[in-house]
Amino acid sequence: MVYTVNADATLSAGEVPELLWVFRRSRRQWLDEWRRGERSGEFFYGMIALRERYRVGFIEDASRNPYLRAWYPVERLVASRVGMGFALDVALRHWRALQRARVVVSTVDACGLPLAMLKRVGLLRSPLVYISQGLSDRIDAYGRDRRLARWYRHLLGAPDDLATLSEGARRGLAAWLAVPAARIHVLPFGTDHAFWHPTGSAPAGIEARIVSVGSDAGRDYGTLLAAAAGLPLHIVTRQPLPATNGTVRHTSEHSPAELRDLYSGARFIVIPLHDRDQPSGQSAALQAMACAKAVVLTRTRGWWGEDLLHDGVNCVLVPPGDVEALRRALSRLAEDPPACARLGAAARATVERHFGEARFAGALARIVDTRLGRAATPAGGPAC
Repeated sequence: MVYTVNADATLSAGEVPELLWVFRRSRRQWLDEWRRGERSGEFFYGMIALRERYRVGFIEDASRNPYLRAWYPVERLVASRVGMGFALDVALRHWRALQRARVVVSTVDACGLPLAMLKRVGLLRSPLVYISQGLSDRIDAYGRDRRLARWYRHLLGAPDDLATLSEGARRGLAAWLAVPAARIHVLPFGTDHAFWHPTGSAPAGIEARIVSVGSDAGRDYGTLLAAAAGLPLHIVTRQPLPATNGTVRHTSEHSPAELRDLYSGARFIVIPLHDRDQPSGQSAALQAMACAKAVVLTRTRGWWGEDLLHDGVNCVLVPPGDVEALRRALSRLAEDPPACARLGAAARATVERHFGEARFAGALARIVDTRLGRAATPAGGPAC
């Protein structure tokens, strides 16, 4: 099924839109939740914001039981090697729609690699905008000289446009592909700061706790737990954590509205990260900043803050893997509520000014306009 997103954000099926996003899963449900005000919009990667400029829509894997898909055993084998899937069945199932779209936007590598393969062998003619999110990190861990890694590198010569979500990620991808960094676009990620805002409600007891959020492999909870010994900590993750003492609370599932209350009520937020190309922690940091919270953030080689985030001004930055530096940052903020309030106010202002969804949508629209032969989108991008 191809879903067309109308101007009022309702869905219809039928004519293939000119701009077609490829998601892995869940966006139909998420769009319903967004329309009810129960979810933020940043993980539609510009689709909602751009629906007034283009006729937009999306495809996704709607299968309820992956074990019934013929391709699934192969994808599991690939995932066991590289740590991510290869959603060829999604591409083949929607092949006609992909052919008829004027531009295809792939949002994650698991979807983008099969589309790049179809482009490489001539089975996909539509221009392809491929957004990579961490593939170079996975290849480094897997081994750049191994056969599958070399094949992936060959495939990434096929997309019409390659993009990452930070300048640091662009450098890492360019180094692996041995191409000039200018060959790769940067789509600066933004957050839905209309949804993520300070609320007047919070779970009981959360005001005494430091909160950390995130489940991807880039999180460094080992360093955090060593640095936060004795401090009241609430970690929201699906990752397994080592045995912790009574000062650490661990939960895994919260609705976006519940997460917003957790951010808003916390003493401050900490995002501990491993040093990787992928800008891990980007969304959680911006969400918390939009909720006017002070954020302690690891500055990694996938840095996404450009010259807009400054230590001690609108956030607190620490080096990766440095337990002592993180301990000092946590202790300092835990003992200085006025500093937390000042940093939180500056963080909210920074997100409103520089990290809204319009920034991402505008950057993507400029790529799309080039492919469609349209007049360039203004630098500020379309309003969200």
